[in-house]
Amino acid sequence: MTPLSQPRPEPRVRRLGALPWDHDGYERLAIWAGADVPTLDDPMIKGALARCAHTCERLQTLDRAVNRELWPLGYVGRFEAAETDRSTANVMILNGR
Repeated sequence: MTPLSQPRPEPRVRRLGALPWDHDGYERLAIWAGADVPTLDDPMIKGALARCAHTCERLQTLDRAVNRELWPLGYVGRFEAAETDRSTANVMILNGR
């Protein structure tokens, strides 16, 4: 009998909210945090995203700007288009260290 492979557990994430961002073909940014991101840092992360979103009009530029602000705090942001809603860009915040 062949043992069944165990499914890999999905990393737990929580939603931090959304920001309007009407640039580069998107209408909003959906912000998610990995399980290793403490809730205490949520306001700081959302503030960094809000500042960068206000000044950046392209997703590639926003990616670089956000990561410049998050890296000294120990985090990285991963940007990608939502699979079901192409008007939303997902931002996953992860512990970078």
